Amino acid sequence: VLRLQVRQLFPSARNLNVTWHSLVKIGQSLYREAPGVDPFRPDQATPVPNFFLAGSYTKQDYIDSMEGATLSGRQCAAAVLKAAPLLEGAKQQEKQVVAV
Repeated sequence: VLRLQVRQLFPSARNLNVTWHSLVKIGQSLYREAPGVDPFRPDQATPVPNFFLAGSYTKQDYIDSMEGATLSGRQCAAAVLKAAPLLEGAKQQEKQVVAV
């Protein structure tokens, strides 16, 4: 049952082979997320040029936790690297405008 729940809750874990698990329950350690809230989490890349978000509250596969914050940071770094050529091009255009 746990393996099925993990695969349903964490899409990136669907192809993983679970070899062992340990379940720890701490009643007040996390907030309770209501069903259907995930679509409202912001992406790491935003519509604002050169402005990125990282944190457990952003769009990622885990709940609001240290693991979620870590994954979000990695996704944010990937978004920055993906945008780097576009940002460099914008910087070059800005230099040309200033020079004119």
